[in-house]
Amino acid sequence: MFFKLVMEGGHVGAGKSYDMVRYFEGDDIFCVLAKSLKTPRFKKKEFARGIKLITEISWRAYLKGKRIERRDHYLNRH
Repeated sequence: MFFKLVMEGGHVGAGKSYDMVRYFEGDDIFCVLAKSLKTPRFKKKEFARGIKLITEISWRAYLKGKRIERRDHYLNRH
């Protein structure tokens, strides 16, 4: 199963955040939720309140989203 998550990102100043879209693959929604809590730059709030939306998507939408993620300079800093 493939999922699109809208999450609050951090490290942009005290009390500030931005929305980031990430794409995950997992057996079910709970597996994806557990993976997403370990994501870098994710605002770690109690009870996973930093996750705004989880939506199941198609395989094609997942591949398209992963291509977009690879081009995002904020997510891929090395």
